[in-house]
Amino acid sequence: MNKIYWDRDKISIITDQIESVPHKHWTMQLFLSIEKDLEIGVEDNKISCKCIVINRGILHSFSTGNNMYFTMIIEPASGLAIQLEERMGGMKYHIFNNQDIEYIKNLLFCLIDSDGLREYREFMIQLYKFLGVKEQAKIYDDRVKDLLYEIGRCNCDTHSIAFFADKVALSPGRLSHLFKEQVGMPLKSYIQFHQMQTAFLALLNGKNITEAAMLSGFDTPSHFAAVTKKMMGMPASISVKNSVFLKVAEEVN
Repeated sequence: MNKIYWDRDKISIITDQIESVPHKHWTMQLFLSIEKDLEIGVEDNKISCKCIVINRGILHSFSTGNNMYFTMIIEPASGLAIQLEERMGGMKYHIFNNQDIEYIKNLLFCLIDSDGLREYREFMIQLYKFLGVKEQAKIYDDRVKDLLYEIGRCNCDTHSIAFFADKVALSPGRLSHLFKEQVGMPLKSYIQFHQMQTAFLALLNGKNITEAAMLSGFDTPSHFAAVTKKMMGMPASISVKNSVFLKVAEEVN
């Protein structure tokens, strides 16, 4: 089963259906055990732990087998991503294993049997404390802030860098350079992450995979499926099948 929480700055998933080959992407990803300790590959290392954050751009692989796990794909421009990146200090990964881990796992058990958002928000509050981070936004250059606003409100008719560059009065090359400098990932990859967000919100609202792919500006449904597989470790078809989608409309305090 999959329980997918579409939050403001992250995608949170409770699942037993990840079967990923070694891959990397431009987002940080957290993995947390529920029933059984994690056995995760990070480049040439095989790591056993209860909670780990993989840095962006790091090759990793993970299989749930028949066990339930929690994973969180973190929006790259978010305050959460920036704080975790600072804490990791350039390391490929960081293992979190303080004394509150069992309490966090117990909260996750409650989420498995609950479709409510109150339990999810309580879990997120405690998870942030466990990770040693706070809910806060990063301060960006005004042009990057304007760009993030434009991407967030776009209707997905076009996702060209030239289109967004015109919106913020910069050349495409200068905008791409500024975005990579401030956010730490290529603008093209961030736009693709936005498209995936839009597609899953369409799925949440009852659209099928083909409709969701077209509405979010992917060239084809297979393009959407490939991005989903790379980001989430599971095909879009499996992400939708036997899944519960929950949109988190309010911010975690």
